[in-house]
Amino acid sequence: MAINPNIFKAYDIRGKVPKELNVDSARCIGNAVAEYLAKKYRKRNLTLLVGSDVRISSPVLKKALIEGIVTQGSSVIDIGTVTTPLFYFALGHSKNDGGIMVTASHNPAGYNGFKIRGRNTQPIAERSGLRVIQKLANKKGLIEGETLGRISVKKDTLEPYIAKLRRKIRIGKARVVIDAASGSATLVLPKLLSHFPGLIYKPLFFQPDGTFSVHDPNPLKPDAQDFIKEELKEGSFDFGVIFDGDGDRIVFFDEFGNEVRGDFIVAILAAEFLKKHRRSWVVINATASKAVEEYIYSSGGKPVRSRFGYVNITNAMRKKKAIIGGETSGHFYFREFGYNESSMYTLLKMLEIVSRTPKKLSHFIQPLRKYVSGPEVNFMVKNRTRVLGAAEKQFGR
Repeated sequence: MAINPNIFKAYDIRGKVPKELNVDSARCIGNAVAEYLAKKYRKRNLTLLVGSDVRISSPVLKKALIEGIVTQGSSVIDIGTVTTPLFYFALGHSKNDGGIMVTASHNPAGYNGFKIRGRNTQPIAERSGLRVIQKLANKKGLIEGETLGRISVKKDTLEPYIAKLRRKIRIGKARVVIDAASGSATLVLPKLLSHFPGLIYKPLFFQPDGTFSVHDPNPLKPDAQDFIKEELKEGSFDFGVIFDGDGDRIVFFDEFGNEVRGDFIVAILAAEFLKKHRRSWVVINATASKAVEEYIYSSGGKPVRSRFGYVNITNAMRKKKAIIGGETSGHFYFREFGYNESSMYTLLKMLEIVSRTPKKLSHFIQPLRKYVSGPEVNFMVKNRTRVLGAAEKQFGR
């Protein structure tokens, strides 16, 4: 069978269900991932971790994906419905050979996809094996064969994750609005936040809904922000946040409902970590404000810019052994979480910082609002290579 080539992106696999991604292609991809990793690690019988988000298409796609893996001869540990950061945590704290998260992240409900990791949560992306997996999957045809690998279910991942998140966190009195976007974050937040008696929070959309019927699972979309802005407009809370569909992204708002740039949050968090880790590197993306660089320098850190995308950010962090990294889009990565992202840890650390004083979030952001900046602008060009070449020649690297 021919699998739609458009679903293979730079960092993951993603497409509309079932038009672009269906059970047959999921089965072939599962088989191909297992074959690729078996060759990569020179091991015949792998053990792969598989998790999924709350989307209504996730169970059937996960089932097909697992069928493809075990038909190849590898075994699967199914950790159920989880956030993507919880999947990374579970994978990083196991001795398994890799894993696949079934999710389309912040895309609309009609989409789904796969995030693939190797050992030690190493990303499998366009330049690190995803194109090979694409070729292998297209060679498979319709897979029908004997179940050679074992399938087991593991349901005890949440409590160890919560224990890791709350370790050394001290939150005083704080008032926040939290929009879980009806996504996978709903499965973690109530249990996690119950450990902090001084915290008062207003929950928005804490019931999982795989259709995302209330608002878009992308927290950067203006219509997805209407509810939290309404709650915050009177300024009675310290700040607010929205999670995305699979719980790996978090977007902050000040006490009046103004969206806060992700790179500003990186700067505030970096200053906190640099109190104990002076001269550590901090990774920011290419469009981060100059004010963020200056703030990190003044806090005793060393900022370094990276290309967009979690593969580029995490690779830069590993290279520099950076204490923290982040993107303007709301992704935050931590060395203590294996250079993986953790939106929940980001929330807890910001609550810890803000709860130490009677000040609200706008107070902490104000020093970073020193330069004029515009919104991100995207546009299409006919000759991508020529345009990028001209830009590189003009502006350098």
